[in-house]
Amino acid sequence: MTTNVREPLITEGEAASILRVSLTSLRRWRRQGSGPMYRKLGRAVRYRPEDLADFVGSALRRETGWRQRQCGATAA
Repeated sequence: MTTNVREPLITEGEAASILRVSLTSLRRWRRQGSGPMYRKLGRAVRYRPEDLADFVGSALRRETGWRQRQCGATAA
């Protein structure tokens, strides 16, 4: 089986730096299943740059949801 690696994989420390979050936050997200896609190579955790870009793109929001919670609470 041949694998064509287009871009080098980056370490979790590099990924945290790119996302501008702490390494602890990145690890917590991974445990919770809410962080970017990752690869396990033995004991090493690695990220693809495009997976980080997808993660950031999926975090786009128009509003906080505060209005929905307030309107929902008063309607009940």
